[in-house]
Amino acid sequence: MSAKLDQISEKLQDRLDTIEERLEKFKTNVQALSEQAEEALRDKLDEARAKLQAQKERVQETQANLKARAQQKMAETKDAISDWKAKREVRKLNARADRADAYAADAIDYALATVDEAEEAILEAVVARIDADAAQ
Repeated sequence: MSAKLDQISEKLQDRLDTIEERLEKFKTNVQALSEQAEEALRDKLDEARAKLQAQKERVQETQANLKARAQQKMAETKDAISDWKAKREVRKLNARADRADAYAADAIDYALATVDEAEEAILEAVVARIDADAAQ
């Protein structure tokens, strides 16, 4: 593999590792929820909501990037790419590779943001269950 491919692979693996670490940390936190006081749980929910709100703009930007890349990908037909390869149009092929790298990075960033949203949803469900149980 080329050095650039190694760099990209390493960068994407780092992002995937971050997602895995976040999921494991959240899993541990959820398992400990039963041991936490209701107030601490509500505080965690407030923190999760604030984090989601802070990320909202970045998530929207990432979604737009993903949509734009998907449209561009559809426009780049297999025939065109084969033609670039045959004509050794390295500039076009490199630009395509750079766009694909950026797309992969955005997809991972979006997945990470979705993990944050899932964390908030789980905390919301737990708080709602506590409220329902308390009313009985």
